[in-house]
Amino acid sequence: MTLEMRGMIRPRNKLGEILIHVFAWIVFFGFSMALIGTGPDSHLALMRMALSFLPLIFLFYGNIFFLIPNLLGKKKVVLYVTTLVGLVTLITYIYLWIQQALNAEFYYDHSWFKLLIINRAILHSMLVLTISISLKITGEWYRTEKLKKELENDKLASELAFLKSQVNPHFLFNNLNSIYSLANKKSDDAPKAIVKLSELMRYMLYDSAESQISLDKEVEHLQNYIDLQKLRLNKETHISFNTKGDLESKKIEPVLLEPFVENAFKHSDSYRKGSSIDINLETKEQQLCFRVENSMSKNGQNKDTHSGIGLQNIKRRLKLLYPDRHQLKISQSGEKFLIELKLQLTND
Repeated sequence: MTLEMRGMIRPRNKLGEILIHVFAWIVFFGFSMALIGTGPDSHLALMRMALSFLPLIFLFYGNIFFLIPNLLGKKKVVLYVTTLVGLVTLITYIYLWIQQALNAEFYYDHSWFKLLIINRAILHSMLVLTISISLKITGEWYRTEKLKKELENDKLASELAFLKSQVNPHFLFNNLNSIYSLANKKSDDAPKAIVKLSELMRYMLYDSAESQISLDKEVEHLQNYIDLQKLRLNKETHISFNTKGDLESKKIEPVLLEPFVENAFKHSDSYRKGSSIDINLETKEQQLCFRVENSMSKNGQNKDTHSGIGLQNIKRRLKLLYPDRHQLKISQSGEKFLIELKLQLTND
């Protein structure tokens, strides 16, 4: 991991880390003192132990902050191992010197005591090195995983932004076509269509910028879109939009449902007598059930309804925004095309 990447992740609580380290050293020191026990010269034992811990602390933090990054991290393994052997040897001599200075009589009267001090120095050093290496590896793994998660989230956010940016031009293009058709016929409904389009664009430009929006606003947006489409369609075309359940307290990703409705109007045989578009939206506790059904022409000209840009876009957005929290079923039976969507929603 580079320094730039490492700088992107900062400890959440520096003081907390310091306190944890201080507490750990106190416990380590206290445990070592408990093994020695108390006696008439316990104050000297305390001094010897305190002096012995100073080189261990130096070894611990020197290994974490200098040796591992500058030697092991740069694949200088032989130099790293050699340095550790030298430091452990130095700490062993320091242990022996402390005992000679503060416990000379016992040190010289018992030949086995020197070997005990050497073993203790090596054992303490290896324990400190093992803990420091483990902490360094764990810390680097945690930072790497956190960085990967942040980069993944940034990538997903960028992809979602791109998918949402595709919706606006696609949406605007289709609705401008509708208004052009009305204007070309010199229809009295053209001014109404422009007003509806302005309401739709206000939603697309401002409300859709939010990550979550109230479900009733999304429904209002769908109703405005449907009203705009009705102006250009055959008056005998059956169009229904029914809602049921609590809409105000539920949250949803903005402009999530509109592509399904747009697809129904785009690919239905809405100019044929007896054609229909039925849209139903219902909330049941935390679940949203959305159903769009439209009639299709008999000559099969709507065979691309499964692969339109809008549907492919929305499938990807659902996968990113509602992983494992949505079910999408697209089917065709005879002259009917059906989309059924179930979502797990959140409250305010």
